[in-house]
Amino acid sequence: MDIVFMILIGFPVLSLLVGILGYYLLKNIFVPPLIVFLATLFATFTVFNDSFLIWVFVYTFLVFLSSSAVKIFQERKGT
Repeated sequence: MDIVFMILIGFPVLSLLVGILGYYLLKNIFVPPLIVFLATLFATFTVFNDSFLIWVFVYTFLVFLSSSAVKIFQERKGT
């Protein structure tokens, strides 16, 4: 698989799914972003190079955003 496709399409979709599933499983909006942050930070220094560091923050923000959106939808739904 092409690395550009993974960075621009694959990892963001995976980040959104981790945020959604992480909130459903853990009922917390801070744990899924922490897990993604630590995993991508580890991958930055072991698999990728230092230029991947900006994507670490982008993916962490996407996970936080999707977890927060699920929490808001859950609260409005009344569940």
